[in-house]
Amino acid sequence: MTALLEAKELLSGCLFVPTEKIGDDDKLQTIKELDSLSFASIVVELESRAGREIDPVDLLELRSVRDVAALLERYR
Repeated sequence: MTALLEAKELLSGCLFVPTEKIGDDDKLQTIKELDSLSFASIVVELESRAGREIDPVDLLELRSVRDVAALLERYR
């Protein structure tokens, strides 16, 4: 599975949006309005998949689906 597809599946599960509605270049805010709970859900899932904690600075830089995919690749 590519990191981009994995990122879309992760976001789909956390934001309750069908995967096919998430574009490769979508900004996270355009998929669904993010709030602290949905962002926390994304963080928990990212750390679960990475098997370790993710640097908070890296999390603050998440703006798009591609950013999530890049983070997944970086923490493998």
